[in-house]
Amino acid sequence: MERRTFLRNSLLTAGGVLLGGSAIFRFMKDSKQEEDPPRPATIEKICQGNGKNVLVLMSAGTRQGNTDRLTDAYIKGLSEKGHTVTKVYLGSMRMAGCRGCGACQRNGNRCAVQDDMQQIYPLFAACDTLVMASPIYFWTITARLKSFIERLYAISVEDKYPEKETVLLMTAGDNNEHTFDQALNYFHIISGVLGGKETGTYLAGGCTGCENIARQIAPEHLEKAYKMGLVL
Repeated sequence: MERRTFLRNSLLTAGGVLLGGSAIFRFMKDSKQEEDPPRPATIEKICQGNGKNVLVLMSAGTRQGNTDRLTDAYIKGLSEKGHTVTKVYLGSMRMAGCRGCGACQRNGNRCAVQDDMQQIYPLFAACDTLVMASPIYFWTITARLKSFIERLYAISVEDKYPEKETVLLMTAGDNNEHTFDQALNYFHIISGVLGGKETGTYLAGGCTGCENIARQIAPEHLEKAYKMGLVL
């Protein structure tokens, strides 16, 4: 092969690689943009009152679904009673579970994992009452809510945690006698760790996906949750 032909072919090959790389880069950039759309608000200050400071963790992945609607009914009661309410959508947050690295116990009870849980720590520290709202997933709470609970380890001092009032709100498609047993037992344990001040539990069975009108959460569940919020 002549030197001139060799150089020409080499330049064409290099140009093709560069152009191909540019196209791949644009494709990856476009794909990333599609994968990371703007996230909706994850933390909302619902109301400001003179009563208790209430932190509500809504852990269902679907907004305006059964669990979210039950939660909002409860919040309505809290608001009318004059409490301060902050609502957190855990399903919209990037939050990992505890890594078990132990860094928090060596650096002044500060979690080393830099994700959205860092926004929740000060809210949890400031609240009087912690409301945990979750659908039943495989007979227990959601992984999102479990991750939050795991990450509380970072702020424990000699295995002691801040004392909080606790409330549990749950929904499930099933409505049999033992549907909520495992989740409820776990809630009792967590409440005990946080001082044992359970101030309310509402378990709404018999509801499923909101696209099925006949199986949406019943109005009586919403009314009872609202009234429960009025007595906190």
